[in-house]
Amino acid sequence: MKRLVYALVGLFLLGALKGESLQEKAERIVREAIIIDAHEDVPTTLLKEDVSVRRGKGHFDLPRAFLGGLTAPCFAIYTPHSYDNNHPAEFALREVAGVYRFAYQNSDRVLIAFSWKDILRAKGEGKLAIVVTMENSSPVEDPSQLLVWRRLGLRMAILTHMRTNRYADSSTDKEKWGGLSPQGREMIKVMNRLGTLVDVSHLSDKAAEQAIELTELPPVASHSCARALNPVERNLPDYLIKAIASKGGVIGVNFFPVFLSPEVSSRWKEVYGEFKRKLKEEGREKAVEFLHRQMDKLPKTDVKDVVKHIKYIADLVGIEHVGLGTDFEGISVAPVGLEDVSQFKNLVYEMLKEGFSEGEVKMVLGENFLRVFRRADEVYWKNFPWMAK
Repeated sequence: MKRLVYALVGLFLLGALKGESLQEKAERIVREAIIIDAHEDVPTTLLKEDVSVRRGKGHFDLPRAFLGGLTAPCFAIYTPHSYDNNHPAEFALREVAGVYRFAYQNSDRVLIAFSWKDILRAKGEGKLAIVVTMENSSPVEDPSQLLVWRRLGLRMAILTHMRTNRYADSSTDKEKWGGLSPQGREMIKVMNRLGTLVDVSHLSDKAAEQAIELTELPPVASHSCARALNPVERNLPDYLIKAIASKGGVIGVNFFPVFLSPEVSSRWKEVYGEFKRKLKEEGREKAVEFLHRQMDKLPKTDVKDVVKHIKYIADLVGIEHVGLGTDFEGISVAPVGLEDVSQFKNLVYEMLKEGFSEGEVKMVLGENFLRVFRRADEVYWKNFPWMAK
């Protein structure tokens, strides 16, 4: 409580001296800060839509990204599990090609970030730095292939997604391996050498615990919330948050209301159960229509709910272990006030109101993730000095 009172008094005095309102301060911070979003599903969108122009839907496009001050979105190469044993690399490479095509066609505004230095360069040049990541590592059909993916720009990878695969048990599927499979363990050993960050979002608790123990790099959870605030399996229990922090890692807070709010997740379980029934009995088209109708009826969340998770994790393990992982383009609904990538100033404003300092806000916005990317690159360049930039 004292921290909040002192911070608010400090903000008032500083604002009075500078003639800067809290809103003006939030807007300035967004302009100055490096903003890294650790998880966006834009590559899937790129397969069917042009995001270089303003769209009337979705969460991401270039005009809104620049309006919101975004510096480096992590574009997740996502492969549906239906491809796990059906040429997954072919599907993933289509998404990679889409990302490269997007960057090439917009080279005056976009670059691919092959290192942490490219993120800084993009900020200095007023460009967007795309960080290539992976969600479901089935396209890496053998750990020996990881070097090729690293050369394509892969900086961070989640071993699985909604289902258990050859590498790890998923948090939303039946246990098969008791955590990581033998091949999953080998994968992490190779990732250590290549400076590819291990992302434990979507992993079962056992798999996440084992992955954190095995990684020699700072572990990350690119888009997860705190289970203590909302007890769903996709959120992280305190002991995993502490384990990530103990090795210098970062948790990117997810913006999906189902993960943020117990009221929303409770209602979501009912809706999703009915969706699965309709999918089976009435077909995909009618089931998806039903799901879209119901999304608007879910209880609302807003910026305050995101800040609650940021504050909880910061109080538990320290502000240096919190970041952002919006899950934009991969979620069906977003919090009020954080509907897309143009809205980061609203998050900053709410964090300042809650007593976070300007330095702490900038750490959450991107400096924390920049730190772990830098550490990963140092390992990569040490092991492969000819790749140093």
